[in-house]
Amino acid sequence: MVSPRAAQPARLLRSCPSLFHQFLPLTNPPSQSRCFFCTPRQCQVPSTSMSSTAAPLSTTTSPQPLARGTQLTSPSGRCYTIDETIYQRSRGRLLCCLYRASHEKKQYLLKDMLPGDYEYILDLQRLVDGSAHVRTLVDTIPDCHMFVYPFLDTNLHQVQTTAIAPALKKIILRDALAGLADLHDKGIYHTDIKPANIMMDSFSKSDGAIGFTNVQITDLEDAVHTPADIFSFGITAIYVWMDRMVFFLDEANAAEDPSDMILKLHVSHFVNDLDDFGGFAEYHGGEQDPFVQRVIGLLGTLKKRAPFSRWHPVDPQFQDLVSKMTCLDPLRLITAREALQHPWFSE
Repeated sequence: MVSPRAAQPARLLRSCPSLFHQFLPLTNPPSQSRCFFCTPRQCQVPSTSMSSTAAPLSTTTSPQPLARGTQLTSPSGRCYTIDETIYQRSRGRLLCCLYRASHEKKQYLLKDMLPGDYEYILDLQRLVDGSAHVRTLVDTIPDCHMFVYPFLDTNLHQVQTTAIAPALKKIILRDALAGLADLHDKGIYHTDIKPANIMMDSFSKSDGAIGFTNVQITDLEDAVHTPADIFSFGITAIYVWMDRMVFFLDEANAAEDPSDMILKLHVSHFVNDLDDFGGFAEYHGGEQDPFVQRVIGLLGTLKKRAPFSRWHPVDPQFQDLVSKMTCLDPLRLITAREALQHPWFSE
């Protein structure tokens, strides 16, 4: 007997014959024109070292951030001096801020937390505080609902990836993936993996080149206990390795609702075959689900797909790894821990 899952691709073809041409073999590689990972409205990265994720709201009711020179003492006895306001945003009478601060000549980040989220995020971070590649808090200031983090001076959105040697790029991606695997091992899913949330310290080598160390996944404030992330890491890997951002087009950024354009790029690049699409449809409740119908409609408008698995020229092992991270069927996605064992990392 044929399983419902196995029969899904055939039903899709019968219900939407226009899909058939989308899965014929390609004869030409996709265009190498530059595209982008996210729109400027999605990714507003300040000129400082913080990532693009907005800091949660604090209980501060003053319309002004803490002044430079303000000193805050934690229960551990450490006294942190505010050196700079990196980020601030007003929400009514509330103010959310991220600060650069110092203690005994060492730099830290002080980040406001929502009072209602404080204990939840604190407990979540304790689960992974032994991971070398996840940035977790090193102190707290409970009276201010504030977490204290190590200061990392750059991120993958700020650096010029084309200037990074391939071997070093691979190390950065491996370390970040190890951090993601540590999160997933504890049932924690980041939900906002992107270049700006992979941070590190930079240093000058003896030959004048720039090196990187302490690669860490940052900004766990939106982390949850539900599956996600590995697809986003695959997109980030394309950006780091190939200096290509996948989900931004000028016309999409100018559009009132760019979601259809972004979805078309998604299905063009990351639907590998009919089985993949059939698994996606089943996962979302079948081909009658409104979202599945929307994706089917978009597939029918594509003149030609450009699956990442057929981009050229691309390292075949890298292509295989990313394809396993980005397939549309969630049940066929490789895990972060499995991805760390992929041959590409040992080449």
